[in-house]
Amino acid sequence: MQRGPPVLSVDDYHYRILRALYQGEDRHELVGLRDDGIMSLPESAAKGDLIRSVEMAITIRERFEQHQLRERGLLAVIETAQDLTALTDLDRVLQAIVQRARKLIGCDVGYLSIYDDQQGDFYVRATDGAFSAKFKQVRVGIDIGVCGYVARNRAPYASSDYVADSRFTHNRLIDSAMTDENIQSILGVPLLAADQVIGVLFVGDRYVRSYIAWEMSILSTLAAHASVAIGNARLFEQAEFALQQAGAANALLVKQTADTRAAAEVHEQLTSLVARGGELRDICHMVAHRLGGHVVVCDEGELEVCTSTGPGYTHPVAAIADPTRRHSLEDRIHAALDESRRLGRSVVALSEEGHECRVSAVTGGAGLLGGLIIHTHAALNEVAVRILERSSLVTSIVLLLKERRESTLWSDNPVALRRLILQPQSNLKALAVQTLVYGLDLAQPVCVLVIQVPSGRATYIAQQLRRLLDGFHALFDEVGDALVFVVDQISLARLKESLTRYFVERRLDFTGVVSEPTADPSRIPASYQSASNCLRFLGVLERRGEIFRERELGMYSFLFGRLDPLEIDAYLQSILGPLYQACDPRKVELGRSLLAYLDHGYNARTAARALDIHINTFRQRLDGLDRLLGAWRDSARALEVHIALRLWRLRDPSVVG
Repeated sequence: MQRGPPVLSVDDYHYRILRALYQGEDRHELVGLRDDGIMSLPESAAKGDLIRSVEMAITIRERFEQHQLRERGLLAVIETAQDLTALTDLDRVLQAIVQRARKLIGCDVGYLSIYDDQQGDFYVRATDGAFSAKFKQVRVGIDIGVCGYVARNRAPYASSDYVADSRFTHNRLIDSAMTDENIQSILGVPLLAADQVIGVLFVGDRYVRSYIAWEMSILSTLAAHASVAIGNARLFEQAEFALQQAGAANALLVKQTADTRAAAEVHEQLTSLVARGGELRDICHMVAHRLGGHVVVCDEGELEVCTSTGPGYTHPVAAIADPTRRHSLEDRIHAALDESRRLGRSVVALSEEGHECRVSAVTGGAGLLGGLIIHTHAALNEVAVRILERSSLVTSIVLLLKERRESTLWSDNPVALRRLILQPQSNLKALAVQTLVYGLDLAQPVCVLVIQVPSGRATYIAQQLRRLLDGFHALFDEVGDALVFVVDQISLARLKESLTRYFVERRLDFTGVVSEPTADPSRIPASYQSASNCLRFLGVLERRGEIFRERELGMYSFLFGRLDPLEIDAYLQSILGPLYQACDPRKVELGRSLLAYLDHGYNARTAARALDIHINTFRQRLDGLDRLLGAWRDSARALEVHIALRLWRLRDPSVVG
C-alpha cells in the first residue's frame, strides 16, 4: 500500500519556520510553507498560532532584506566616495557622479546641471541614459524650473508628475525638452560648496514614480561627496594651470596642491575606514590625531556619542568645570550647529585666548544628524578646516547606518506600548512575549510613569532618551506632549533618578506621576489613565520639577481635578477662611500646626514633637486656631479642614510643608 507524505506536527512546522529564518531562506520559502503546508491543516487554535508565527517570520525576513538593501546602498555611497576621491579630471568626475546616481536610485535618466557664474544660470554638463539633443542643450535660470527651485531653497525636491506639478514655475522651452526626453518623474538635490550652490544633481524616470525619503537621503549624501570631488577636481585643474604659468608664485602653488592632496588623502582614509566597518570612535580618533585637539561627535540631540584627544593637547578645565561657562559653551555650540547646518560648512562657536571651538554639522537628506566638534589651542588653518568638514561628511554615513540600526531595534516599542496602555488591549499573552524583548516581564509588578514636557519637545526628548535609557527594563514613547513609560519596580528608582538628572541638567520643565504597581497587565490602561488625570491636576496646581506618586494625588485629583486655579483658591478660602494667607508667616505656622495635629490623630504631644516645638506653644497655637476658624473640631468640619490643608500643601509645599 502506497503511503502519502508524512504528516508534520505543530512543533515540526515551528522548527521549519525557525530553520528557514536561521538559514536565510527568502520570503518565498516561508510563503510556500504557509500556503502549501500550514493552510492545509485542519482548523484549530494551533493552526491559527502557526499562521501568525509564519507571517511574523515573513515580516522579519522582509525587514531584514530591506535593511540589507539599504545597507548595500550606503556601502555603494562609500565606494562612490572612494572612486570620486581618486579622480582629478573634472569631466570624468562629473560623468562618474551621474552614472553612480542613476545606478544607486535605479532610474532611467541621470544628469547634472552646473551653475554658470558668467551667465547666471544652470546648464546640463553631464548625462547618463538621456537621448534627446534638445534635453542636453537646455539652460535653466535661477527663478524657473525644478533646478531653480532646488537652488533657491537649497533642499531636495521630488515630483512624480513633472508636467502637472504646479509647485514650481514652468518654462515652455524647458517643458518641451523634458517632454522630448519623456521624463515624468524627477528628483533633484543641491550640490553645495561652502554656502554656494554649484549645481543640481538629478535622477528621473519615464514613468510615474514616488521617491521615498531614504532615496532622497542617499542622493543628498552622494551629492555632498560629489561637491567635494568637484571641488577637488577644480582645485587640481586650477593648481595645474597655475603651475604652468610658473614664475615667482610656483612655491605657493605647490603648497596649495599639496594641501589639497593632503585633504583628499584624509578623506579617502576616512571613507576606507568606514568601508572596513570602522565606527564613530575610529573617525573621532583619526581626526583628533590628525588635527591635534579634543574632538567630540554628538548626535542630533547634541548628546555626546564619543570623544578623542590628540597627543599633547590639554582640554581647558575652566570651560567644563564652571557650570556657568559650561552652559554658555553649550549654548554657543547649539547656535553654531544650527548655523553650520544652514551654511553647509563649519562655524567657530568660541574663540578666546588659548581655546577655540569649531563645529561642523553632520547632515543627511532628512536634516541634522549630529555634529563634529573640535577644541584646539589655536585657530585651524584652511586645510585643517577642510579636513574637519570632509570628516563630517563621512560621519554622516556612519550616523545614517547607526540611525537605521536603532530605528529597526525600536520600531516595535511604540506599538507595544500603545497596545498595553490603551483600551481595548491586544492579546495580552502575545504582548507579554513582545515586551520581553525589551526586558519587561509583565508577570512581575510594573508601574506607569507619565511625564509632561514642554509643548513640541516630546519627539526631540524621546530621541535623546532612547540612547540614554538603554538597559532599562521599560517600554516608552511620546504620547501627545507627554512621555509614557511602563517599567518594572526594580528599575523604577533608577529610571526616576536618570530622568530627573536629564531634565535638570538641560534646564527643561517637567512634571511626572508614577502609578501604583500592578501585577495584572489588564489593569495597566487604568493605571495610565489615573496617572494622566493626576498629571493634569498637577498642571492646575502649577507644580513642576518633580515626579510624584499617584497615591499622593489620587483622591485630590478625583475631587478637584475639574477646577481651575481660581476655583481652587476660592475653595481654600471658603474652608480655611482667614487662615488661608500664604504671605502671613503667623498664619502659615498655624496652618502647619493644624495639619500636623490632624495628621497625628488629634494627639497634641505627638504633633508638637513632629514640629519640634514645646507642647505649651502648640496648645497656644490651637487656641489661636479656635479663634480663627471657630467650631472646626466638629468631625465633618475637621474633615473639610484636613482636606483643604493637604490641598494647600500640594499646591505650595513651601508654605504648609
